[in-house]
Amino acid sequence: MKKNDIKKLMMLLMLVAFQANAQVDVTLKVDMSAETVGADGVHVVGTINGWSTDATMLTQEGATGIYSATIQLNEGWHRYKFLNGNAWGTEEAASYPCAPSNGDRFLYINNSGMPLILETVPFNGCNPSGTGFEVTFNVDMASEGTIPTGNVHMAGWFTDWNPEVLNFPNANGDIHSGTLRFPTPANYPIEFEYKYLSAAGWGNEETPGPEASCPSVTGANRLITVNTSGENIYDVFNACTYALSTEDVMANTFTTTYNKATRQVKMSSIASQAEVATLSVYDLNGKSVQTNNNLNTLNEITVDFQNQTNGIYFIRIESGAKQWVKKIIVY
Repeated sequence: MKKNDIKKLMMLLMLVAFQANAQVDVTLKVDMSAETVGADGVHVVGTINGWSTDATMLTQEGATGIYSATIQLNEGWHRYKFLNGNAWGTEEAASYPCAPSNGDRFLYINNSGMPLILETVPFNGCNPSGTGFEVTFNVDMASEGTIPTGNVHMAGWFTDWNPEVLNFPNANGDIHSGTLRFPTPANYPIEFEYKYLSAAGWGNEETPGPEASCPSVTGANRLITVNTSGENIYDVFNACTYALSTEDVMANTFTTTYNKATRQVKMSSIASQAEVATLSVYDLNGKSVQTNNNLNTLNEITVDFQNQTNGIYFIRIESGAKQWVKKIIVY
């Protein structure tokens, strides 16, 4: 190989390495309208600057109460909080759903290389629902018996793997849920690595899987990418997900007929004639699009897809201790 060719190859490799580790511009914004800003100004502290309380000062935008700063961040998870000053003791106390109980706001930078202008958040508070990026995690805790509301926790990179700071405030039967809200755009994909705990503290964590048959599990953790805001994730504690778990699913229990003209699915059961059941419909992302809690029979079921777009859906039926899942293609 000629010297010039070697130089070109080295330059190409250096360029690729630079791009792989390139930082992106991220603009943080905080609304201080409800605060009296101190003489030391408004700062931000976190993993973004080595937790230095006086390293990153925000600038007031004109005569508004909005303060902002543009910083460069690497791909991955970051934690931060704003200060009305430049020392500990002046920091805010943000909370659910944009921060866990320790007040550290969470932020994910993906590998798109796209510069970001984050949603404006109030000091001590979260950007309003319907802005930024929201995702709701739901976990079925039936295998663990009765779990009090608030006991289920979640740990991941977004909590620095702290097993005690993020609990789920909502429960509907065995399903415990919590919503995370980010200041990033609604169409900005976020990668989550996480696991659930039946109570605060290590020793209560799940072992999801099995990894071989559950694509969302890597090693001892769950690993997913959520592409758009508003999605619901449905997991099963110590197992996989509703759509992928096959332990209790009996594929041949129902016969299924799809009518393209009416966009309806008719399901007939050969296993049971008269049982009270619950029917749920999920799209390919795991988002719930329909629910019927009052099925009086499993013999004849009609599911209407007139309000849904074409695509793949999962119909999940629960009756007693059993569940059935059928995959449907709507076209």
